[in-house]
Amino acid sequence: MSFEQNAKRNFPKWPIYDDKEINALKNVIKSGDWWCGAPGTHQGENVWAFQVEFARFQEAKHCVAVCNGTVAIEAALMGFNIGLGDEVIVSDYTFVASASAIIATNAVPVFCDIDPETLVMDVNKIERLITQRTKAIIPVHLVGNPVEMDKLMEISSKNNLFIIEDCSHAHGSRFKGKRPGNWGDAGTFSFQASKVLTSGEGGAIICNSKELADNIYSYTDCGRKKNCYYYTHFSYGTNYRMTEYQAAVLRTQLEKFPSQHKLRNENANYLMNKLNEINGIRTMKPTPGTTELGWYVFPIIFEPEKFSGLNKMEFYKKLNRNGIPTVDCYPPLHSLDCFKTINLKKGIDYSKANWGGEKSDDKNFPVVSSIYSRSIEFPQEMLLASREKLNGVVEFIKSLKKE
Repeated sequence: MSFEQNAKRNFPKWPIYDDKEINALKNVIKSGDWWCGAPGTHQGENVWAFQVEFARFQEAKHCVAVCNGTVAIEAALMGFNIGLGDEVIVSDYTFVASASAIIATNAVPVFCDIDPETLVMDVNKIERLITQRTKAIIPVHLVGNPVEMDKLMEISSKNNLFIIEDCSHAHGSRFKGKRPGNWGDAGTFSFQASKVLTSGEGGAIICNSKELADNIYSYTDCGRKKNCYYYTHFSYGTNYRMTEYQAAVLRTQLEKFPSQHKLRNENANYLMNKLNEINGIRTMKPTPGTTELGWYVFPIIFEPEKFSGLNKMEFYKKLNRNGIPTVDCYPPLHSLDCFKTINLKKGIDYSKANWGGEKSDDKNFPVVSSIYSRSIEFPQEMLLASREKLNGVVEFIKSLKKE
């Protein structure tokens, strides 16, 4: 067992489940209805029920459940007919799926640097990235921290662009009175194993337009239309349906979410205050106007010179070896081999993108490159621990300054 794995044993184990999840899965198996069927001819009921429940929780009118968060982004893009030759602006600091979903539609991602305080897309850098080919923007609410959506919506309105919010980390976040996913045209979510709401895998798209919801549903269910003959396929589509097993687990996890979400926010605020008192440490700043935050992970940025020149990997190792769990930060998209070497879709022209070859040099993305080189992340389950455990983390980090 690695030091990192061993360290996780000192904190709450994730996912958290009980007999409700076990019985939910048993009920699906015993029912014999192992898939959802179609809107007009339901087989199982969990997918359809979860869509209603999650839309209500995120305060949206419509929800389409899918098999994972990556295809949720792809389906949302396809719902707007985004494809060959189109450009989509996305944050440079995110999981590869935020960009690979754009690649899947034959469109071209364009990477935007981040705000050094909030670690999310710097909306002040958006307009210089817009070209005649730009069709959409994907703001990524990294860690659950909202992008400045009010300012972004002004930019999108002025330039007639679609906004698809990547809310994979932002379950339950709230910015200036709205849940993420409701500011733009659509919002996408992931329920992968490490997410704060999970079924191991799974995803969803929320929106407030029935026409868009129907378009997205059709794409995710083989080009079908709701309540039409099952073997009629009206347009190109694929099969991204969520399973009854995933939905059954998500429905029980959604019941547990509010109390976990409350504790994560309380403990995150406590930990932020404690850590920000340490000279050489600063935590991610919640975007002004944020009243709830998903806290998918808890990031800290350190100044190596204040810690005897410790580099990032050394910092990680010291934490893990002393029983404090960590998770790896996402490498900036511009630095990934697939983008640096342009090893992507055949026949697509990526030459006008702001990455690839020399354009992928860190100097062209200075903020995210600097942040990535000196940041550490704690897993979200740490925020479900006792204050005694959190104080232990703070004291150990303080002790590193004395080495």
